[in-house]
Amino acid sequence: MATLTKHLLSEIDSISSRRFIIESTEASAADVFHVTTTTATTLDEIWVYAHNYSSADVEVTLLCGLTGLPSTKEGNVSESVSVTIPYKSGRALVFDGLLMSHGLSAAAYASSTNSITLDGFVNRIT
Repeated sequence: MATLTKHLLSEIDSISSRRFIIESTEASAADVFHVTTTTATTLDEIWVYAHNYSSADVEVTLLCGLTGLPSTKEGNVSESVSVTIPYKSGRALVFDGLLMSHGLSAAAYASSTNSITLDGFVNRIT
């Protein structure tokens, strides 16, 4: 029988579950916010929320299932989700239970630096 345990996103865990600030504006330097375990029988179900605290709408691109960062924006189109987060909109759900495993990572970049924060959690299924 499968067991489910709740965890913080791996790269947010190290800063006491504070929101993760997206600093990067380029795919090749995207900010990694979660890395899955390398255990073959473990799945991470990832839930991520974005918040725009700037004074304008900001486009954020989330990259998932990465083994490394792409060299260009077009380099990982099949593994990316782009969404515009309106300012003053509160937290917006951007990953709704995305499943990843095998040591893959998730990263993000935005059209404006230091304007988008991420938070969320992982349901680890073993």
